[in-house]
Amino acid sequence: MGLTCEHIHFAYRANRPVLEGVSLSAAPGSVLTLLGPNGSGKTTLMRLLAGGMTPTQGLIQLDGTPVHKLNAHERAMRLAYVPQHPALAFAYPLRTYVAMGRFALGRRTAAVFADEAIKRLDLMDLSDRPVTELSAGQRHRAALARALCQLLGDRPAGVTRVLLADEPVAALDPKHALLVTELFTDLAREGVLVVLVLHDLALAARVSDRLALLNSGGRLLAEGQPSEVLTDGLLESAFGVGFRRLESGGSLAALIPSRVSAAADTL
Repeated sequence: MGLTCEHIHFAYRANRPVLEGVSLSAAPGSVLTLLGPNGSGKTTLMRLLAGGMTPTQGLIQLDGTPVHKLNAHERAMRLAYVPQHPALAFAYPLRTYVAMGRFALGRRTAAVFADEAIKRLDLMDLSDRPVTELSAGQRHRAALARALCQLLGDRPAGVTRVLLADEPVAALDPKHALLVTELFTDLAREGVLVVLVLHDLALAARVSDRLALLNSGGRLLAEGQPSEVLTDGLLESAFGVGFRRLESGGSLAALIPSRVSAAADTL
């Protein structure tokens, strides 16, 4: 059944809405990317999807069950969230840190999944290094490996696994940015629902099955296939700037901001 949001509203303080009436859905085995300017509520929506916060109004459901009604174990078996700035405060070896995502299964089983996740994130040569000694990009890959470890393995029929990753390639070098985006595509093929926040619009078009575009007021301007969302009018309305398109081999290679517009948020 997947993940659904119905008329989501959220405010950290009264009379200061961050999200207003957001409704969207995403199916297992697909990639959904949230787009929008700074302050449009993308990270807040990700936290709500992860079950860490409850909407002021509206309902978020996973496979027909409200996310806030899932207990901690049920949520951990279904949802893995990688924030924009993962907190790695203690000097655990990387392998131990990654395996913590599955310690409920026993240390031996967790270690097997951890090694698979570490390998898929190209971290094997760092597996014994304390996570506090990793670079920013390595830390982000470590956090992704932990989330992947959390989701590996079989689930009962009808149970959707969801990976939520907020700006997952922002700190990565080109090689590992490519590795991670290919991982998202592979996970979708394996039946995982992948939800991302990205600022690279062309990358979002390449990796995503569907896009959801928010404006600065936390309203959903459009949801659909990349070709339906990345139109000149919608992008200019959301970001307040025009874009020049560069294509390569018939595919979108880049969207380059070309002029500031007065048309932001007019839709």
